[in-house]
Amino acid sequence: MTTSGPETPASPTLGERLDFVLGFLRRRYLIVTVCLLLSLALGALYLYTAPPTYTASATMMIETRKGVLQDYLVGNTPPDPAWVESQIGVLKSVNVAAYVVKQLRLAEDSKFIHPQPSLVDKLLARLGWGDSEPNSDAERTERALGAVTNGLDIRRVGQSYILQINFRSQTPEQAVKVANAMVDAYIFDQLNAKYQANRRAGDWLQERLQALREQAAAAERSVIEFKAKNNIVKASGTLMNEKELTEMTSQLAAARAHASEVQIRLERIKAVREAYAQDRPVSAADESISEAMSNAIITQLRTKYLDLVNREADWAVRYGKNHEAVVKLRNQIRDLRGSIRDELGRIEETTKSEYGIAQKRQDELEKGFTALISQSTQTNQAQVALFSLEAAAQSYRKLYDSFLSRHTESVQQQSYPISDARAISPAGVSQTGPRTLQVWLVAIIAGGVLGVGLGALREIRDRGFRTREQVRSVLATECLALVPLMAEGRKRISSGRRSPAVLPFVADRTVPRSICYPPKAMRTIIDSPSSPYAEAIRTIKLTVDLNNGKENHTNVIGLTSCLPNEGKSSLAAAMAMLIAQGGARTILVDCDVRNPSLSRALAPDASAGLLDVVAGRVALEDAVWSIPTTNMAFLPAGASVGVPNATEVLASGAAKSLFDTLQIKYDYVIVDLAPLAAGVDVRATSGFIVSYVLVIEWGTTKVDAVQSVLRNAPGLQENIVGAVLNKVNMAAMSRYDSYGANCYYGRPRQASLMN
Repeated sequence: MTTSGPETPASPTLGERLDFVLGFLRRRYLIVTVCLLLSLALGALYLYTAPPTYTASATMMIETRKGVLQDYLVGNTPPDPAWVESQIGVLKSVNVAAYVVKQLRLAEDSKFIHPQPSLVDKLLARLGWGDSEPNSDAERTERALGAVTNGLDIRRVGQSYILQINFRSQTPEQAVKVANAMVDAYIFDQLNAKYQANRRAGDWLQERLQALREQAAAAERSVIEFKAKNNIVKASGTLMNEKELTEMTSQLAAARAHASEVQIRLERIKAVREAYAQDRPVSAADESISEAMSNAIITQLRTKYLDLVNREADWAVRYGKNHEAVVKLRNQIRDLRGSIRDELGRIEETTKSEYGIAQKRQDELEKGFTALISQSTQTNQAQVALFSLEAAAQSYRKLYDSFLSRHTESVQQQSYPISDARAISPAGVSQTGPRTLQVWLVAIIAGGVLGVGLGALREIRDRGFRTREQVRSVLATECLALVPLMAEGRKRISSGRRSPAVLPFVADRTVPRSICYPPKAMRTIIDSPSSPYAEAIRTIKLTVDLNNGKENHTNVIGLTSCLPNEGKSSLAAAMAMLIAQGGARTILVDCDVRNPSLSRALAPDASAGLLDVVAGRVALEDAVWSIPTTNMAFLPAGASVGVPNATEVLASGAAKSLFDTLQIKYDYVIVDLAPLAAGVDVRATSGFIVSYVLVIEWGTTKVDAVQSVLRNAPGLQENIVGAVLNKVNMAAMSRYDSYGANCYYGRPRQASLMN
């Protein structure tokens, strides 16, 4: 059998995401609405109290020319965007702002230093966090500089060199003055910077010219003195020893080639002679040496030698290798080889003499070449030093000429500096604040974000069960029903008697062990059989029947919960009453021996019950209570509840025998169990309970708590038929599950639980 891995969950569709968003808004609309209203109120308060502001805009174009020193160092390359941003930084600098403050006397203008405060400023001032009054000129100047810097906004127009200077102020006249003054301040700053740069460049160039003049003269004198000292004379631009060295190199190369050729020929003659001496075959290449020498004797001997070799080979085939004539030819061949060897020896001696002469000639040329190289080395070393001296003198001459030209330009530009910027249009003013539309948008967005954030926080903190799908995904079990919240659904079952005046029926109290005052949950089943509450209980009963799949067989159904007060006892009583109303023999058993709320509500005067029957102290018939008008019976927990060994009693064989008996006598056995978190009482009932129903209080019981108790009871989890969401607020449920609440049960109606 093959198994497949876990399936990857499909990503939510657009419709599912839209449903999630709409559901979130339905659940948390109150928080979002309150945050929006609060944000809008703050925005309206800001618009009402904020003073008006005006913005003046002036445009200016910056030029791309640089000063003399900059042109000399970096060249006249076009500026990049970073250079434009640098100019914007210059406009925002303290030097430019200080010029504006000084020219307009802003430090003396109290309205500029202390503009009309906003509501926030007033609140801060009342709290003691406002700005203090400046006491000195330095403080007033610093305050004015801060006001200029805070109100200034400089932007580049597209990719051009045009800058837009915006200044914001509470008075339009002040805004126009400052915006225009910013252009003048930048032009003044650039003119001053250019003048200072040109002046510094001229002073520096003057000093460098004097130093370069002296260095160039010293370099020229060094060249002349060095030539005279080393006797360096050139003819047609070339030294004399270089010509002699060239001729000597050619002669030496020819001598070496001749000596090498003679040596190779001598070695080949030796090789051929040794081959003839050792009676070894001679290769065609070796034989060609003797022919190349054009020796008549060797030519005749080789002719005879080859003729005899051919005859010896022919006769050896005809008469055999050992024939007398063949042997005689072989001896003649050996004598000819000896004659050739002797003649080669004489030629070898002649070649040795020729090789000695060539070697001696080569040695003499090499000695002369070595001497000439030694003499040329000294001259070349002096030539290298001379080249360095000439290069230094030439460099000093070029530097001097270049610096002289730059110095002339610098002196000329100091008298007429050129501005790097010019104003294009004067400042125009318009009211820019407060921006009503922007404030409303910010208020709406801020309120929406805050509301959604708080709503999301509530969603994250809401760890209770809300929908059927949540029960299926978290607990891996079916949600059997959504039981509506009743008017008194959160009151605990009390032990006192109810007033007969409010009961729909009163049983005959003369009948022993008769339930006279059923709780409201049971009366709702009788009085309103078509109510949403009764329909939910009916759904639980039907689902349990379908799950068991056994007709005419007793169903033992246990109802439990994770925590106390989740309404399991009310559901058990209502379910038993519903089944009994259908004509089936039904008994309701209170197995919550630690807190028998059903026993206190239905049989407060009971003197015996489940524990007494299991212990054998009382017969089953003497412990069962009933409602005479129905087929429902009730077995209370017993008078001796809270015994220390109650769990052992429930897990005993006697308890299983008792429930076997109940299955024979009744069609349905509805068991009210203890909460899972209370102990191991529920696990002790696994021997006689067929199906478990887990009751979860809607929106209250935490997911982690249910998962924790189910992990501690794995055997019980396997027999859980499903879960029931109890005390469901149907009006609020529509905000979590718009398809499973009102659509099935109709409009939410309230019923009443047991008192």
